[in-house]
Amino acid sequence: AEANDVYASVKDHIDYKGKQVGADTYLQVITGNASGGGKVLQSGPEDNVFLYFVDHGGPGMLCFPGFQTLVHEWDLMDALQSMHDKKMYKNLVFFVDACESGSMFENLPADINVFAVTAGTATESGYGKYCGSPKVGGKVIPACLGEEFSCTWLEEADVTDLSTVTLQALYEIVQHGVEKSHPQEFGALAYANTTDADAFLGHGKTAPAAAAALTQDEG
Repeated sequence: AEANDVYASVKDHIDYKGKQVGADTYLQVITGNASGGGKVLQSGPEDNVFLYFVDHGGPGMLCFPGFQTLVHEWDLMDALQSMHDKKMYKNLVFFVDACESGSMFENLPADINVFAVTAGTATESGYGKYCGSPKVGGKVIPACLGEEFSCTWLEEADVTDLSTVTLQALYEIVQHGVEKSHPQEFGALAYANTTDADAFLGHGKTAPAAAAALTQDEG
């Protein structure tokens, strides 16, 4: 089936792309370090912050485009601790879609108000969705258009009023909806159980109900 090309509507809102995207830049952005000259997070102690990472991964590491640079688990923990110490957020939610992503939060401190959700365990791969040579703009794309974990939570947000579900409830929906891996949760679980998802993810329900049933073509 023909897929929609959404790049035109988002390309003017991309702050970093291509070789600009790397481990050092990412850590600078989320910790508010403007030494690189680009845009960085400028949040404060009353802000809720949502971080979302999608790329390749491995045991204790997240990869950036072209596998040129890596963020190791200890680098990410140091960055989150730095954000907390600098009072860059009130609460922080972090979704990570990568292979072995569960390995990134096994040492997450319990007292820094971070709730993390990963696509799988520390030893599981992440899996693609909408594969099988899909077409965009009449061109065959020799890749999957999405990832199973990401598509599951994003499509749920498309059809759900996120002010009516907690972060914990959304996690459980995703946990049951993902079939090829086992999503994990870490950190501030009590907070996730009492906080509606719209505090971080917007109001949701952006797609017509008729669009809820999407056909999956695995390859």
